[in-house]
Amino acid sequence: MNLDHPDGYGSVDPDDALGDVEASADQWEHARELAIGPLDLQGVDAVVVIGMGGSGLTGDIVAALAAGRLDVPVVVHKGYGLPRFAARRSLVVAVSYSGDTEETRSGLEAALRVGARLFAVSSGGGIGTRCQTAGVPWVAIPAGRQPRHSVGYLTVPALVALGLDEGLDEAVAVQRALCAELHRKVPTASNPAKLLGSRLAGGGVPVLWGGRGLGAVAAYRLKCQLNENAKLPALWAEMPELTHNEIVAWQERTPLTGSSGLALLRDPDGEHAREQARFAIVERLIADRLAWRHQITARGRSPQARLASLLLVADLASVYAALRLDRDPTPVAPIDRIKEEFAR
Repeated sequence: MNLDHPDGYGSVDPDDALGDVEASADQWEHARELAIGPLDLQGVDAVVVIGMGGSGLTGDIVAALAAGRLDVPVVVHKGYGLPRFAARRSLVVAVSYSGDTEETRSGLEAALRVGARLFAVSSGGGIGTRCQTAGVPWVAIPAGRQPRHSVGYLTVPALVALGLDEGLDEAVAVQRALCAELHRKVPTASNPAKLLGSRLAGGGVPVLWGGRGLGAVAAYRLKCQLNENAKLPALWAEMPELTHNEIVAWQERTPLTGSSGLALLRDPDGEHAREQARFAIVERLIADRLAWRHQITARGRSPQARLASLLLVADLASVYAALRLDRDPTPVAPIDRIKEEFAR
């Protein structure tokens, strides 16, 4: 697919996954209208966010934004049940787009058994029904979408519930501006998201690095979006941790040398000065191992806006990579197969 011929996108992307991403600002705005809160956190000594896949990203976002705001720890739990410490003084935030994710449902039931406080986000399903019968605060979001293209619907209600929504106006404005700049009609030569998508699709295993906090969340998001949208494997790591392990893997020449590129997802306003210095050092150390290097820099003043900007560019680049490879971004056959196996 030639990315500069958007009239042909529909032949590869019949469900218009790209359109879902381009409408991110509208989605975040609508999600805020659906939200309830803020919740009374008096007496809460820990927040546990449970969810898987695209829904599970909510926990990563909440944890990153809460680090400098909430006085209690936020634990992200992606699996069955709950951490052992979760009890009556814990707030469990259950996020499942379908409302039927079995790991998340098991965590919700565990929370009810131990008497933890609960809040949930889903489009319905078993979680919606259980919340209604148990009197659990629950935000019902629109159904019929791909979970990974519903980050606004899944995350904004959780941010509002926890009082972490003060930058949402700016986040929506930044997304609108970016969508205009990176829209499908903007040529690749002037479109950094198309350029990155083309590079990601060009061969090798992409390497995605982000700074601790917002950058790392965005790097992980890009990794997951490449997996599902472009059907590509990818590596991701977090600064400064990667300077204590992963950097050594680039010492010797490997099958990745000369074919893989490096995408950096940076949030300069949120990075420690020493972290920024580490980025400069490691880029020099591996420069001759890379086929290309591309940096996405956060935009905006508030943490919410800066993270929203990184996530949007990552999402757009992943769909552009899928289009470049002539791969429909929507189907996720192996995930469907696993669900079918468990349903037998």
